[in-house]
Amino acid sequence: MRVMVTGARGFIGRHLLARLEADTAVTEIHGVHSPAGGALPPTTRTTWHSLDLTAPGAAETLIAAARPTHLIHAAWITAHNDYWESPANLRWLATSCDLLQAFLAAGGTRFVQIGTAAEYDWSHGYMTEGVTPERPSTLYGVAKKSFHDVLQTAAAKAGCSAATGRVFFGYGPFENAGRIIPYACRQLAAGQPAAFSSGAAWRDFLYIDDLADAAIALLRSSLEGVVNLSSGDPVRLAEIVTRLGEISGRPELIQLGARPDRAGDPPMLVGDSTRIRSTGWRPTHDLASGLASTYRWWASARN
Repeated sequence: MRVMVTGARGFIGRHLLARLEADTAVTEIHGVHSPAGGALPPTTRTTWHSLDLTAPGAAETLIAAARPTHLIHAAWITAHNDYWESPANLRWLATSCDLLQAFLAAGGTRFVQIGTAAEYDWSHGYMTEGVTPERPSTLYGVAKKSFHDVLQTAAAKAGCSAATGRVFFGYGPFENAGRIIPYACRQLAAGQPAAFSSGAAWRDFLYIDDLADAAIALLRSSLEGVVNLSSGDPVRLAEIVTRLGEISGRPELIQLGARPDRAGDPPMLVGDSTRIRSTGWRPTHDLASGLASTYRWWASARN
């Protein structure tokens, strides 16, 4: 099995590589990253490809050189907050189509797209594959959903197995520093107040090691179509940040209600995890251990 991971330096991608490197059934690992960015994760078996995947002809050249049998496409625009309505989503939609076309032409056998919960209609709260309507409300969600549709149709015509793993709320080391959990950890580690809204909303959080394991389980399975990569367990945002305050030993720094709730913020976003659990995957970190590990990492990274 020759596996390629795009976005291999990113939050999800780097954790995928660690698991692939430990898998003796994987004969080749190809990690794709953009020339700009931070240090690469430490690897021993990965062949790195540094290129702008959005450049004309880049995808075709990459696939022709590596000829992967399996591909996890984790690259996309991810700048915090900017990605929701960025025109760059259109470029990544086109790039993803180019990558898929090259992969199919080279005889690839399994393509897994890292999708997003934003492909669903968020007014439904609890999201089940094939049941919850797919009505994304952002350009990011529309672009991801559009590529999912292209992927399923084109792969089926080419005889290639394909799935989209819809990620809910992954957290852990190397997450974007602007998100709620990294923000809380950094403020607490610095001894500074951490201001939040009421925290009344329910979300589905999954520790990054468990998320990466779920994505690899999906890659190795025969599941096709949409598969939620989620815990299936709702937790209030207030509980998340309160627990982090307790873990840090500075619970008084957590300021719930210091900011207004965002208008239109969905009260609940939770993914049904039945399909991914059918592979045998189970999360190995509960909320307490995941948050503790995450806080330690961010506190250490600060130093």
